[in-house]
Amino acid sequence: MIRLFTALCKVYYEKLLSEWQAFLEATAEFSYMREACPKCGAKSKLAGYGDYGRGLTSHEDGQVVYRLISVLRYLCASCKTTHALLPDIIVPYSPYSLLFMLAALIAYYERDGTVADACAQLGIATSTIYKWKERIAEHKDLMLGLLISRKRHAHSYILGLLGSSGLSAALCRFFRVYGFSFMQCRSISASRSRPP
Repeated sequence: MIRLFTALCKVYYEKLLSEWQAFLEATAEFSYMREACPKCGAKSKLAGYGDYGRGLTSHEDGQVVYRLISVLRYLCASCKTTHALLPDIIVPYSPYSLLFMLAALIAYYERDGTVADACAQLGIATSTIYKWKERIAEHKDLMLGLLISRKRHAHSYILGLLGSSGLSAALCRFFRVYGFSFMQCRSISASRSRPP
């Protein structure tokens, strides 16, 4: 997987683009000829290898929006592995965008009514928000360290993340250190990655 860590800034901080537009722009600007293979590190060995469709659920102008997106794939001529190109807006193996997940968690923490009501407005199951709540706690611990993390509530942590101009850089560091993306459900291969 090839991760791009710039698109999120254009959506959230510059407020110029929707998540969909930022996805399209980030993938259009990607120059695979200069990139190294994420697996073997070979430079200038990637070539286009088609694409695949997947869903992306985002939150735009107060509405839940579902789109089918086309994810570009690349083949490394050196090690013969394929890699999907995923901007930071996308959470691997999830149909929900990162901003959608964080907005849902903020809605959960700031809700006036029941959890079921908050989830119904977002079109997600209550079990989904509880899984995200567990995941944000785990990833907050990884990002901040246990001692600092225990002193900071998840709600203020999310608001702090979204209020930071260094969000994309923090997400990039998280990916490089742990081998999986922030808010990604750990896969079998990611669970074998070693902590710092």
